Amino acid sequence: MNSLYFDVVSGASGDMILSSLIDLGVPIEHLRTQFAKLNIPGFSIDVIKQKRSGISANHLVLNWETPRTYRHVEQILGMIQAANFGERVYARCEKVILTIGRAEAKVHAMPLEKVHFHEIGAIDTIVDVAGICLALEYLDIDEIQYSVLTDGKGSVKTEHGIMPIPVPAVAQMLDNVALNILDVQSELLTPTGCAVLTALGTQKPHGFFGTVVKTGYGCGTRVIEQIPNVLRVFMLSHANPGTFDAVCLLESDMDHISGEIMGDIASRLLDGGALDVSWTPIYMKKGRPGYRLTVICDHSHKQDLIDFVMLHSRTLGVRVQSVARVTANRQASQSLLRGEQLALKTCSYNGTSFTKPEYESLSAISRKSGVPILEILETYYKDR
Repeated sequence: MNSLYFDVVSGASGDMILSSLIDLGVPIEHLRTQFAKLNIPGFSIDVIKQKRSGISANHLVLNWETPRTYRHVEQILGMIQAANFGERVYARCEKVILTIGRAEAKVHAMPLEKVHFHEIGAIDTIVDVAGICLALEYLDIDEIQYSVLTDGKGSVKTEHGIMPIPVPAVAQMLDNVALNILDVQSELLTPTGCAVLTALGTQKPHGFFGTVVKTGYGCGTRVIEQIPNVLRVFMLSHANPGTFDAVCLLESDMDHISGEIMGDIASRLLDGGALDVSWTPIYMKKGRPGYRLTVICDHSHKQDLIDFVMLHSRTLGVRVQSVARVTANRQASQSLLRGEQLALKTCSYNGTSFTKPEYESLSAISRKSGVPILEILETYYKDR
């Protein structure tokens, strides 16, 4: 499996993303051939090398004859669909364009079909989005990851007027996304750049896992003295077929509640979206016996689960960590055992596979047949 990890050193824009992918090995001639299908009068695309803080990076140069035009989302998607780039390319383009459109619709309090503005109507943005998705297809990328996003501060002049940074459309896309504001009086993260990363990728704020195949750099037109104004992308291969991700680890030590309450809290945490819950007997200050509650969850459920623990346990605090996790690939399947359907979990990691019967399914067969679960398990493994 091939994946990309975008290291967002100094914001991201559509042209920075596309130029970094070209640096990974996407031929400019391939893009020229594909862009010809968009039928843009006088269109040309070139890439030149420029330096930012001593780093050599690709810089995209676009030209066309068509004047700036305001288009609706439906018109833009129709233009891309008519080019017949392929099913996966169009699906990715659609996801990005709709992400921008919905953000702008929310900001301007209007229906999506009524949105028309330069951010998605301009030829350069259409080219950026289509070019990025074409490049991903050429590189055969299955997964996209990105670091903590970065943006500047202050305000920027747009066709809608003076806007605060991050601009409202970008701010609308940042739910559950980690962002770092740099001490730079400039817009660094554009709506197109933000939409590409958040719509097509998954944020991995603590880095990536995999073998680096190649590194690419893209830059925009702006030169910033304080930081290298580049976007860096790593192409990764994954020798191990497991899954690497980042999860939240929530912990709280408490000596004031009973095991009954702890059991109830754990059950409801799982119902509320926790990936795993456990509690361990510990000795606390003054020799008091207590429990350490441990909750694993994804970042989107973090705050809700913290609030639940604080409210229902009356603990005085919860420790929060982001930790890396490697999991085996898993797939659900079924098998016939004693005339009943047995649910299975087929797992694989690093060339080794194994199958585990699901407990709830074993329990259901045991209750129905009156045969102990251990005997059912023995029959299952014997038949294998």
